[in-house]
Amino acid sequence: MRAVPVSDGIWWVGVIDWGLRDFHGYETPRGTTYNAYLVRGEGTWALIDTVKTPFVPELLSRVSSIIDPAEIGLIVVNHIEPDHNSGLRDVMAAMPAARVVASGSGVKGVAEYHDGLVVEAVGAADTIDLGGKTLQFMPAPMVHWPDSMFTYCPEVRTLMPNDAFGQHLASSGRFADEVGVDLAIEELGIYYANILMPLGAQVAKMVGKIADAGWDPEVIAPSHGVIWRGDALAAAYAAYARWNSGVKRDKAVVVFSTMWGSTKMLAEAITDGITAEGVEVDMYDLALTSGAHITYELLEAKALVLGSPTLHHGMLYRMAGFIQYIEGLKPVDRMVAFFGSFGWGGGAIKQMRERVTAIGLDAPLEDFSEKFKPTEEDLSAAYAWGREVGVATKAR
Repeated sequence: MRAVPVSDGIWWVGVIDWGLRDFHGYETPRGTTYNAYLVRGEGTWALIDTVKTPFVPELLSRVSSIIDPAEIGLIVVNHIEPDHNSGLRDVMAAMPAARVVASGSGVKGVAEYHDGLVVEAVGAADTIDLGGKTLQFMPAPMVHWPDSMFTYCPEVRTLMPNDAFGQHLASSGRFADEVGVDLAIEELGIYYANILMPLGAQVAKMVGKIADAGWDPEVIAPSHGVIWRGDALAAAYAAYARWNSGVKRDKAVVVFSTMWGSTKMLAEAITDGITAEGVEVDMYDLALTSGAHITYELLEAKALVLGSPTLHHGMLYRMAGFIQYIEGLKPVDRMVAFFGSFGWGGGAIKQMRERVTAIGLDAPLEDFSEKFKPTEEDLSAAYAWGREVGVATKAR
């Protein structure tokens, strides 16, 4: 297995996890990568980040295509989450002379994950000279864990920010321009929506600190997915600026579950009504579309419209699961509206409203519900209610 050049004296030596389909509840239909980077200095070599334990042999194979792992003098732990850090002890065993560094919080986390293992702390004032190349560090708390850290090599203007600018995307190409910038930006957005959405303020702060520190990367090499350079890097920066700002457009996302098709019929009529008001709409059946993709579509939307029939006095389990998922992501500053159908008794809409408004979403409209299979008159009423949603969406 071969290493891939990233910039002068830096190689990608990570692994490709083609088969990953779930990342703690976040569906990953395109797999992922666990990226690590080898940096050559005239005095010593450094490994930036490690990988999950099962993939350590693959990482070491790539390192060995460049240099004997035993000659590595430094290991940098940018983040202690197990997808990057669980293989640390095995990597250290192959690099016995290596000094290991992490952020202050990372030092504590490494000890907790690895039975008291002691590593050194580095901070924003520290620089490690590899000989001809230096590594600078920037603690990045809550991007997206307290221990997170960015590592920068100024001589070749390469930033290795771990999970920032990452995507879950397995590919034969290592760069965004090789797989297609549109695809890479879409996966960047899916990752942002499902991992970083509740941390937008911290992400924006760290992007600002990169500039304040005088760092001017021409390559950003994250811990997941493809590497950003050239026009693709500019596109990634622009996307982050948009998402960090919280700017939204006239867009609604209609999400529903259905039992016998009645709620689906209402969803379609409501979607038509919203569209009639000139508002962009995406409509998703939770039985057919991953929650991660729906959350991505919500990223720049002003409105979320939720629909469910009633089962056992409450909403269907798929809707309950989706609401549970977005509770943690806290997609605030959006309008929410509720609809549904019922048979001999209701309850789904009341339950959805209680759960979702507790997150902090605004629900200004009356709920819409119909009994049994909608008639043409019912569907006309649903269409009219959809137009109300569209008007309210544009007014935000």
